[in-house]
Amino acid sequence: MEIRKLFSYVFYMTDADLPPAQYVDRARARRSVDALHEAFIRSGSRFALAEFSAALSEWVAAAAEPERALTNLQRFVAAVLSVPTLFNDLLQYPLYGDLLFRLFGASQYFADVLIREPGLFPWLTSTDALSVPLGEEYLRGETSRVFETFQSPEKRLDALKRIHRRELLRIGARDLLGRAGLAEVTAHLSLLADAMIDGALCVARQQTGDPGTAFGTIPFCVIGLGKLGGNELNYSSDVDLLFVYGEEAEGKGSGTAHEYFNRLAQRLVRNLSGASAEGHLYRVDTRLRPESGAGPLARSLTGYLTYYESRGELWERQMLIKARPVAGDRSLGREYIARLEPFVYPRTMFEHPAAAVARIKARIEAEVGTEANLKLMAGGIRDIEFIVQTLQLVNGGLNPAVRERNTLAALAGLQRHGMLDGHEAKALGDAYILYRTLEHRLQMVLNTQTHTIPADETSYAALARRVGMDSPGDLRRVLDGHLERVRRLFRQVMVAAPESPSAIAAVTEEGIDDGTIARILGGQGFRDSRQAARCVRFLTAGNALTGEREHDARTRAAFRAVAPEVFSAIARVPDPDLALASFTSLAGGQKIPHVFFGQLADPRFRRFVLEICARSPRFARGLARDPLLLDMLASDPGALAGAPSLSELPDGDLIAVKVREELRAGIRHVLGFTDFDGFTGELSLLASRIVATLLLRTTGVPRGRIPLAVFALGKLGTGELGLDADLDLLFVAGKGGRGGHEEAENAAGALMQALGTVSADGRLYDADVRLRPEGRNAPLVAEASSYANYLATRASLWERQSLTRLRFIAGDPTVGSVVASMVASWVYDAPLPEGWSAEIVAMRRKMESRSRTRVGGYLDIKLGAGGMADIEFIAQMIQLKMGGHQPELRGRPTVTVLRSAGHGALSIERASYLASAYGMFRRLEFLLRAGLEDRSWILPDGETLARLYDGASAEALRTRVEGTMKRVRSEFLDIARSLA
Repeated sequence: MEIRKLFSYVFYMTDADLPPAQYVDRARARRSVDALHEAFIRSGSRFALAEFSAALSEWVAAAAEPERALTNLQRFVAAVLSVPTLFNDLLQYPLYGDLLFRLFGASQYFADVLIREPGLFPWLTSTDALSVPLGEEYLRGETSRVFETFQSPEKRLDALKRIHRRELLRIGARDLLGRAGLAEVTAHLSLLADAMIDGALCVARQQTGDPGTAFGTIPFCVIGLGKLGGNELNYSSDVDLLFVYGEEAEGKGSGTAHEYFNRLAQRLVRNLSGASAEGHLYRVDTRLRPESGAGPLARSLTGYLTYYESRGELWERQMLIKARPVAGDRSLGREYIARLEPFVYPRTMFEHPAAAVARIKARIEAEVGTEANLKLMAGGIRDIEFIVQTLQLVNGGLNPAVRERNTLAALAGLQRHGMLDGHEAKALGDAYILYRTLEHRLQMVLNTQTHTIPADETSYAALARRVGMDSPGDLRRVLDGHLERVRRLFRQVMVAAPESPSAIAAVTEEGIDDGTIARILGGQGFRDSRQAARCVRFLTAGNALTGEREHDARTRAAFRAVAPEVFSAIARVPDPDLALASFTSLAGGQKIPHVFFGQLADPRFRRFVLEICARSPRFARGLARDPLLLDMLASDPGALAGAPSLSELPDGDLIAVKVREELRAGIRHVLGFTDFDGFTGELSLLASRIVATLLLRTTGVPRGRIPLAVFALGKLGTGELGLDADLDLLFVAGKGGRGGHEEAENAAGALMQALGTVSADGRLYDADVRLRPEGRNAPLVAEASSYANYLATRASLWERQSLTRLRFIAGDPTVGSVVASMVASWVYDAPLPEGWSAEIVAMRRKMESRSRTRVGGYLDIKLGAGGMADIEFIAQMIQLKMGGHQPELRGRPTVTVLRSAGHGALSIERASYLASAYGMFRRLEFLLRAGLEDRSWILPDGETLARLYDGASAEALRTRVEGTMKRVRSEFLDIARSLA
């Protein structure tokens, strides 16, 4: 008779036996039930179908995920050698079916293990595997047995993986059957890890080779940290490891002990984490070693002691609370831990542990965000661990009895010694047991390292059933209550910590990797979060390039004390990336950084420093190179309010004088003590004084003894000098005979050479003398009478235009007065040639050919059509046209000429617009130099310049500049025609 027809005559599971609340796909579950009934009938079991159907109904009702359990039972039935024996055993011994459905419904990983090795089921059920806890001696014997059986490293590692898989199944089965509580389960998982690490170490020694007598007697130990160290390992957990060896030594032809034991450690890590057909043992995390994972894998005992004594962080104390020897020479491990106890539990600390722990937790919560991460969320596992460890750090120095690695044992110890009351300890202990049980039930599903509470209702309901809750609502209510109580206790314990540390400040804590820092900073407005992370690493540790810490504990504590205010301010500036990079540069230049960080506690000084960093990396770096100026400003920020006196420059290096005074002028402008005209005026005065001082120093004679006058042209002539500008100079000598002119020529040459001086601090100025008579091939110095003749007979219109900016700045004042009068008469009194304005327009167009704006869409704000040069030409054309009868226009700055009332060339509206456009171009030029350190006049594509200028986007700034240049060019051409 066909099986399906048989179903119409015998009892089997009905739809009523398939509770709909527990199924996602009811039709699929129905198919699985039918397939299992068919398999049972085919098996020829001695039990009746009705008995199997009734038992299956009970098993399904008790399964956490019935569909998963049914599917896995089908697969298992197909994998076993004797299906009749399986069904007979399941029905004869009710525990067997209960065990299978608990395993199959709670863990796909354990189901896959049994399906892969069906023989493990009778091992579980027919031996004492479920009744006798895992033992160290047993594991040691199993390891020895397989090592005697197999000789090759690969086969030994595969045998270890089979033992690991089998014993994980045993631990999980005892856990799910309720035969082992959480403490026993985590202890057994840790014991199993110890045995596997020890076995993998033996294989690593075999793979690394015989070290010989030089290293063979040096002990080596593997130290477990984190949950492994605390004997509270998860089902699917990384193992946090450190490696220590006894002493340094050198072997004949075999390198050093340091090299050997690092090779051994590397091989051990590969053995534990490497995959084969048998899977892998453990993921290994070695980032808790000194220097935040950047240092060598293995160190000598002395190396560790030296490191922690000189550079150990509070987070490393916290981490070492759980340190435990897990493999290798345990006596060395015990000595390692004993020698480090004064570091882990000092009697006094630079900083209260609660403050640092609160920062770490704030950083973690910022990283997790709204994710329901049972380990890291507010009130979760990490909060309990941090409460325990903080109390241990605070009290462990004077009370060794609280120095306990295991969290539950530590809670009990803290209660016994009055550091937690009974209600607090119970609340934390109950929450910890629930959290870790939930964590285990989540991880054993697929043997993955997950801590996330599922968001969908079906998965959440299955999780509730896996921990014995009647409904998802019950779990949610109980879980929320624990989270709230733990969070409240966390806040009480951390009362010494700052209130609600910001995430951006929390990233300054040691032990956090660059990727995590970058993710947090990316959420705080930093565009280049990787670069920002490197800056944070440097500020925190002192050396971001090598990964080696340079800051001592005092410096790190000083920085963290001001970090919240510093980062809060940086996050609010137009370009946080620029400001952070500038601040990092400034901090990196301090010889005593903890003093600098301490000064930042003063709000005035902090605002002063961060304002400069937000506006100008150039000035920030300048302050880093000039600690005396920074110290002076730290003690009296108001010292910048007054303009410096430059009537006489100090003796000594003029390059250093120039660098300091330019820096002072730039900072005064950035902080609002001067407007832009005042800033360029200070730079022009400084350059003029330097030229005069150099002339005196190079000639060695008082002013006037050599009949030589030095004139400024260009922006120096009108007092509009900007950063990095050339000095346009003109040298004219008075009457003095042949010897006098030669002396003047020598003096001018010496001055030019001195102006080009370069030192480690930089250089003085690039001087341009191409505006001299007859151009670049003529003598450097023009004789006054010859120069007058040149102007009257051969000088071009463009030279006349350039001389509107002439100003005497150094040398013989008598010669200077005569020449200035002579030039003014020619420039302003002589009639302008026919078509002069059209010639100037043509000359201006010729200048555009030197600009990149003709290629590829560049915007050149100086030479491009409608740029600064257009407006300067307008002012100079007005001076040429009107300067003869309006002397107040002569030699004046561009904006002054534009705005001067009474010249009649421009309407008030037009003058105002051109002055505003010129101000925009000059401001952009300043930001290019001071903010981007770019010496060109090309508008860049990036966002930084736009952010510094007005906070708009680069596209908006480009649109504005294009529109301005278009209108300026139109105004230029129109004004040129009107002046003709």
